[in-house]
Amino acid sequence: MPGPSNDTEPSMSTDPLVLAARRLIDLGPDGFSGPDADDFVAEVGRRHPARETHLKATAEAISQRLPGVSPDEVAAGVYENFIWTHFVCKLLMTVTPAAAVDFTLKRLDISELSRTLDASGTAILSGFHYTGYPLVALGLAVSPVAPLISKARVDVLDKGSERLGDQVVYLSDRSAALQFIRGLKQGRPAWLMVDVVLPSVRVVKTRFLGRGMDVVAGMGKIAKLSGRPCIPLFWELTGHGAKLITGSPILAAERSEEEFTQDFVTSQAAFIAQRPTQWLEWYSVLDDAPRLRAEVKRGNDELWARLAQALQ
Repeated sequence: MPGPSNDTEPSMSTDPLVLAARRLIDLGPDGFSGPDADDFVAEVGRRHPARETHLKATAEAISQRLPGVSPDEVAAGVYENFIWTHFVCKLLMTVTPAAAVDFTLKRLDISELSRTLDASGTAILSGFHYTGYPLVALGLAVSPVAPLISKARVDVLDKGSERLGDQVVYLSDRSAALQFIRGLKQGRPAWLMVDVVLPSVRVVKTRFLGRGMDVVAGMGKIAKLSGRPCIPLFWELTGHGAKLITGSPILAAERSEEEFTQDFVTSQAAFIAQRPTQWLEWYSVLDDAPRLRAEVKRGNDELWARLAQALQ
């Protein structure tokens, strides 16, 4: 006689999460937007083990930095974008990498970035972790810009497409900084993101929306040693596509790493103040960020263990 059902590990045929994932996968690139994507986001969002933690921490961070807005409403928008980015984007990039590449080539407008690079020469390209950042990185990687892409770990970006070749640089590699400097000197842009601080990483202290914020150190030094500027990047990505917007190039010559990094953070802060739901890492400014990040990651891993059934 079968034992009692286990609601935490439903069978492959009845798990609503797996069924929703299959429906999304069947749509191919059309799965990036539309009712099925919305249904999938809602399903995953309800079942994420760290849902309440993410919402509460994000609202707390927003309340400290953005007076005059509803922290809970903005946090709900951030959470929805977080789910779309980490599950819709990554699921479709993993299952249908060629379709994801085709999607980015058709719907990611990099014309402004191309004009900026033509005018300024090669540069460090950097933004915060905004909605759909893996998809944007993939789109840039397969575009004529073809930057070196910084990665903390192996992920769908480099697993999902053989076309990336030698473009991925792992930050755990001791020669990572040298690879970026060498590439920049040879005329190749580099994609770096500094708003997620992992343990044992050197940081630069900055001011972000009126309060302190630590960001990953090293970008200023890479800019100075390569002689190349940083071009701040911004975008508001939806399932329908996005246009990359560039800020004024930030020069490192005769300036400290702290001054260089602060100018970059200031550029991002101005964008986030206008579009607060687009930044996924609000809780990173809280003192308890390492614990929060670990809890969210555990929740992600639990959900991916279930979603893997949809790939069979």
